[in-house]
Amino acid sequence: MIVGAAIVPTTALLLPGVAEALPGGVSEVAVAVRAALDGLRPFDVAVLLAAATAPAVHLQACTTLAGIGRPDLAVDAEVDVAAALALGAATGWPTVGEAPLPVGLAVLAALVQASAARPDVCVAPVAVATSAKPDALLGAGESLARALEDRRVAVVAAGDLSAGLTPKAPLTLVEGATAWEEEVVDVVAGGRLERVARMGPGEAARVGALGWAPLVVLAGVCRAAALGLVLRHHSARRGVGYLVAAGG
Repeated sequence: MIVGAAIVPTTALLLPGVAEALPGGVSEVAVAVRAALDGLRPFDVAVLLAAATAPAVHLQACTTLAGIGRPDLAVDAEVDVAAALALGAATGWPTVGEAPLPVGLAVLAALVQASAARPDVCVAPVAVATSAKPDALLGAGESLARALEDRRVAVVAAGDLSAGLTPKAPLTLVEGATAWEEEVVDVVAGGRLERVARMGPGEAARVGALGWAPLVVLAGVCRAAALGLVLRHHSARRGVGYLVAAGG
C-alpha cells in the first residue's frame, strides 16, 4: 500500500561532496528536502521516479556520478528486485539489470538513503519517459499504486521544474517558462496534482522541466491511493525551478 509520497529536486548539488559550498539558496532547498523525506511514514520500499528518454524499471542502483563529471562519487543502494519486477509487470515498462541509473534516479536514491538515518532502505528505481502521453503516465501511476499492495511503499518523484527562468539558467530565459512554473506550483499547492498532466509533454520539454513526466505518474499514484500532498518549498535558484512537497 502507498503510505506516503514526496516530490524533491534531483540536482546533484543536494548530495554531500558534490560542491565545496552550496550556491546561494540551495541550502534552503536541501533543508526542505530533508524535512519532506524525514517526515514520511515508515515504509518498506521507496519507489523512485525520475526522467529519462525511455521508460525502464532498474534492477540495480549502484552507479557513479560520472554523468555530472564526478566519477569519484558513487551511489550504492539496494534494490527490492521483487518490487521492481512487479512494477515492470504492472506498467508494461521493461526491466533492465546492467544499465547505469540516470543521474536523476541516482540522486533520488542517495537522498532517500540519507533520510531519517535509513541507509539500509530498499528502492525500486523507475525511469519515466519525458515524451510519454499524459494519459499513459497517469495510467502507469495507477497501476504502480496497485502493484505493491502487500508492501508499505513511499513514492519519491523528481521535482525539477523549468530550466529557463532567468538569463543565467541552463536554457537561458525561455518565453512563458515563468507562467508555466507558477501554474505547476499553484496546482500542487491547491491539491490538484492531476492537472499537471495537461501541461505537457511538449510545453514541459520547451521550458526544460524534467520533472513533468514523473509528476504525472505520481499524480496517477495519488489518485489511486487517495493521497494528498502539501507544498513545502518552491524556489528558482540558478534559474531552475526546485519543487518540494510531501504527503501521507
